[in-house]
Amino acid sequence: MYTEAELRVLAAARGEPSVSALAEDLRRSVNYISELVDRMEESGLVHTTRSGKTKHVHRSSAKAIELYDQFVQRYPHIPFPELLGGATLRVLYHLDGPASPTELAEKSGVHRSTVYRSLSPLQHRGIVYRDDGKFVLNDEFEELATLAREFAHHRNRNRIEEHTDTYTILWESLDEFLVQTDEPIGTSAFHVTGPERFQAHDLPLMARERRYYLYSESTDGISPEELCCHVLVIADDTRSRSYCLLLLGEVDVDRDELLDVAARYDVVDDVEALLEYLDTEGETRTESLPTWDEFRDLADEYGVTV
Repeated sequence: MYTEAELRVLAAARGEPSVSALAEDLRRSVNYISELVDRMEESGLVHTTRSGKTKHVHRSSAKAIELYDQFVQRYPHIPFPELLGGATLRVLYHLDGPASPTELAEKSGVHRSTVYRSLSPLQHRGIVYRDDGKFVLNDEFEELATLAREFAHHRNRNRIEEHTDTYTILWESLDEFLVQTDEPIGTSAFHVTGPERFQAHDLPLMARERRYYLYSESTDGISPEELCCHVLVIADDTRSRSYCLLLLGEVDVDRDELLDVAARYDVVDDVEALLEYLDTEGETRTESLPTWDEFRDLADEYGVTV
């Protein structure tokens, strides 16, 4: 997520130091630190100001850096930049409870050997321990998982703020996030989703002024299963559920895949309720779902057979 060098700069850059002062403190060349600070500025970790020919470094006020400071200052004998750099923050992101090496590898998108290599130094210092084959954070260091999540949140915010200042992140993971904004975004990593996306499935819904995007560098598009879950995350109301019912009636979705995706977005109960509603033709319904007659009228309006 972030490199050891970047974390060293964050730990050292208190009091708005100059680039040359940082270079001296970290025992690196001015050119190296200058280039590193430039990269960190692009990622929103710091910003710089000039006083004549001198460039000063200011750390971001993000919560992640505040939490990081607390650990660095509370445990000055622990080399956190060295311990947390590379893939370690990726692994810690998912260590908010006991987790096996396999679970951490799958969730973090790294190899099992990377999980062991990342957590072994933390285990050696008593920050992490093993219990029944699973890694667990020591109570004293539980907030390291929160720190990892805050760093990921900061990175996600920086990615969207490159395109707009007005936005709401509705859901996020280590490498992806679902965002609402009033402005169009044309960058390839931002994939259109929400009501506007229904047109791709011959369901021309009335799109609102708000726009919705899934940021992901690893996907080529939004599947019907993902679209259904996105809509449930976007709004918790009858209209949104009706839209999902239309989609499930129009498109032949893979139910197992749908439930897997729903688990990722934490909407399993909602999806199961939709499927049961369709299977029983509305006989089993929650208060947030339309009556079967209401849904059938809506389906007729959009040419969906139910």
